[in-house]
Amino acid sequence: MLNAKSYAALLATSLLLSACGGSDSEHKANNTTHPAAFTTTFESNLTLQKDSDPIIQIVGRSSNQDEDINAYAVTHHFDKGTASIIFSFNFDKNDIANTLHVNYDPILKKILNISIGENYLNEKIQNLSKPNLFACSESFAFDSCKNIDIKFDEKTGYSEINFVNTKLSTPNITSLSPINKDNQSAIEKSYISLNGKLSGSLSTPPQTLQNIRKTSQLNISANQQAISLMGAIYDPETSALFFSSHTDNGIDADLKLGEFTTYLKDNLAIASSLQTEVLYGFSGACMSSLLTLPVKELGSIQPTENSNDITLAFNQAVYSYENNAPLFPNMPVPSECAKTNLQLDGSLKVNKPFTQLQITPVLKNEDTLHSVQPALYFDVSNHNIQKFGNDTIDVSIIDNKIKKIDFKATRNNPNPSTGLLLEEIQYNYECNATQSCQGVSYDPKNNQVTFKNTMLTLKGTLADEVNKNIILNGVFDFAGR
Repeated sequence: MLNAKSYAALLATSLLLSACGGSDSEHKANNTTHPAAFTTTFESNLTLQKDSDPIIQIVGRSSNQDEDINAYAVTHHFDKGTASIIFSFNFDKNDIANTLHVNYDPILKKILNISIGENYLNEKIQNLSKPNLFACSESFAFDSCKNIDIKFDEKTGYSEINFVNTKLSTPNITSLSPINKDNQSAIEKSYISLNGKLSGSLSTPPQTLQNIRKTSQLNISANQQAISLMGAIYDPETSALFFSSHTDNGIDADLKLGEFTTYLKDNLAIASSLQTEVLYGFSGACMSSLLTLPVKELGSIQPTENSNDITLAFNQAVYSYENNAPLFPNMPVPSECAKTNLQLDGSLKVNKPFTQLQITPVLKNEDTLHSVQPALYFDVSNHNIQKFGNDTIDVSIIDNKIKKIDFKATRNNPNPSTGLLLEEIQYNYECNATQSCQGVSYDPKNNQVTFKNTMLTLKGTLADEVNKNIILNGVFDFAGR
């Protein structure tokens, strides 16, 4: 049987669960209601081995409605136009950091990434320096995920995942010497090997992508073939519109994920790109790579902005990769490979969000922050959990009641001792069961949170230049996908 201490030592994780209970002041009367009974369960013959350490046998477990950490969870994840399903298996009911997350694209039937930690993998560069991060992924930061077979019943939430010598590793990063910046060395990698099977089940069927409110409207074709979108979203903070689809992009007969981003200014498209798979010639072979391709003619995209929505009209908007130049300097001209070519025609309409937030200063020498960035991701987990937010704010909902609000602020401060000009410091504020969320209400129909002098409290050690509390006022919402 897995011992909590031995497993924590194996993975070298020490994150502790922060309290997840509590609600806003307007819902306090409902907190005495006992939640409906349910169970989450996983069975296991999975083994883990870190490098040459002893093999650890993972033992299955169950959880019920009275426990803070679900043994097994199915999460439908929507993030800036893309969607996937994340299966989470918690190995230690006392430590949420001992959770294995498997991120899966059900349309491509492809594992996107696997990781161990409190949350599923977020590959923004600032997260890759976290200690004891083990993962596999399609990105440059990790080795690819191999030798995994998955079965999933979306109606019941039941899953079976088989691992055959699947490797999770620390990130592919390079260390800079604080004394000699020319002295670079790759940090020695460590691996965790997974072998065996996990089977997860839920007593209550899970929510699905359809439980994430859809507000976008489309009539779009790609290469003269009608396509469907997982969703679309507009971010007023960056004036960017995001959407994604699985399409035939020309390199073979299989569908490929295409992620589209269009930036707007003064009712004009000023930039538009497609991130998708391409083929390039290398040493006489055609190799695949994920590249970002600009639209050939910006005039082929015409935006129309109203008070409540934005429409993009595409008229032969072409995104292509010519493959007629070396990928790297001083290399021979590549061999001929199938070309990525995607032409969009039609229109797409998205809702404008209502987010307008005022946040008092994190540092005492700063001014009040004004933000119009809405929630850009939305997760629905099991039958009763929702979470939405962006890189700054996260709102956790259970049974349509606010349970926790997190606020993250990063600042770059000089730190000569590291040999770098700046060191990134993150300040985390929250309200939860311990520090009750006051003056906040939630509209589940429109996924809209309203703050009225809502206080969040700093986690960790207080420094002289940092405010212990911040106050939020205004509206934060998810405009729909």
